[in-house]
Amino acid sequence: MSHTLIVCLKRMSALLRALTSAAGVGTHELSVAYVRGDDILWHVCSLEGPEFDDDSEDPDLHSVAALLLRTALNGGMALMVLRTPLAKDRTVVRTWRVLDLVAHPLTAGESFSAYCVDPDGVLQGPEPGMEYYDAPPLTV
Repeated sequence: MSHTLIVCLKRMSALLRALTSAAGVGTHELSVAYVRGDDILWHVCSLEGPEFDDDSEDPDLHSVAALLLRTALNGGMALMVLRTPLAKDRTVVRTWRVLDLVAHPLTAGESFSAYCVDPDGVLQGPEPGMEYYDAPPLTV
């Protein structure tokens, strides 16, 4: 395995560890969309916080990790959308833009736009019970 790939794998793991820690206790849904040119690849997995399991054999988590890894190996950008269920059918949504395995937190408004506005600028939501929060910085 090349040194570059090893470094990228460590950074990707650290990013997921920081995200899981920031998510907190409970089960969260992580959606990752990898964007490069006109290509958009999307995958969803569950994260159990606040500790990230580096030894997880979950194929959905592996697919999400592979999309994040592409930002470092192939360029492009990914969006990480973390959905956290709350009581009374409410869900908190936080979003990060990922470039080269560095997560840049989006504000609640930017998250709303990324999640609810289609490429033509048409409002597609929000879904009932969704609350958009500023994403916290992730310490890697």
